Amino acid sequence: MPLPIHVRYEIVFLSNHPKGPQQSHMDVAKAVHCNISTVKYWLNRWTQSKDLIHSTRSGRPRVTTEKQDQQITSLAKEQPFFTAKDITNQLEWRAVIVSKRTVCRRLNEADARYRRSMSKPLLTEHHRQNRLRWAQHHKATDWNQVIFSDETTVRLNSVKGLVWNFSGNKKVVRTVKHTIKVNVWGCFSSKGFGRIICFGQNLDAKFMCSIYKYGLLPTAKKQFGNDPRPWKQQEENNPKHRSKLATHWREEKRIEKIDWPSMPPDIAPIENLWPEMGESTLFSSQVKSPALSSRVESSRAKIFL
Repeated sequence: MPLPIHVRYEIVFLSNHPKGPQQSHMDVAKAVHCNISTVKYWLNRWTQSKDLIHSTRSGRPRVTTEKQDQQITSLAKEQPFFTAKDITNQLEWRAVIVSKRTVCRRLNEADARYRRSMSKPLLTEHHRQNRLRWAQHHKATDWNQVIFSDETTVRLNSVKGLVWNFSGNKKVVRTVKHTIKVNVWGCFSSKGFGRIICFGQNLDAKFMCSIYKYGLLPTAKKQFGNDPRPWKQQEENNPKHRSKLATHWREEKRIEKIDWPSMPPDIAPIENLWPEMGESTLFSSQVKSPALSSRVESSRAKIFL
């Protein structure tokens, strides 16, 4: 371990400083608890350079040149799915012999991290134009008069993503073969969260109309019942939403629905609520199926406290 900088100056003061005690090398070594050779070394450094800071060491020479570093980063940019081993093999064809660890270090120096790629929909020019027209059409829309609705599935024991594994202590997540899950329909507006409906059956057009009847309409009556301005509904282009039965039901009830473009941007505000509700619901152990629905309901209340 290198000698602390304040101890080095203490050696100089005890031995050479005019106002110091002018002690011998042996006495100084005893006072600062180090070897006589260490005392002599720092006194010589002070005599020669008046500098007690460690000089920069050259260290181990790099095994790659600047040009080879550029080759490594270029391969990673041209072939982003290449692993460090793939890049190493490609470099061998170019007579550049380096280890996988060296490749990783060079890429880290270039501020590159090997992570999962972002998944985004492949948009055609038609999709882009539809998005633009939709945005221009709704510039004046009063979003305070909109009820946003959506469906999701809440699962227990869902293992997703990556975890850190340390040597000798591998992370194991215990899961059940048939995970407990519940389907959830919910809605909210600027006035607050509306009704939430949990169901276990598959969603079809007929059941979608029942959800509108017992979920959407009571929410609209509670939040916009005394508001003379009309309210609108926003939901995604799910086939159940666009079915003839659901469309006819909304027309009968005079529910105005905001048009939604195909391959839409992920801008529906309700999409931000599902992760929060999921975390609030799932941070518990050994929840049985009947209790999961009540947990979903209680998590909704916690979010809007």
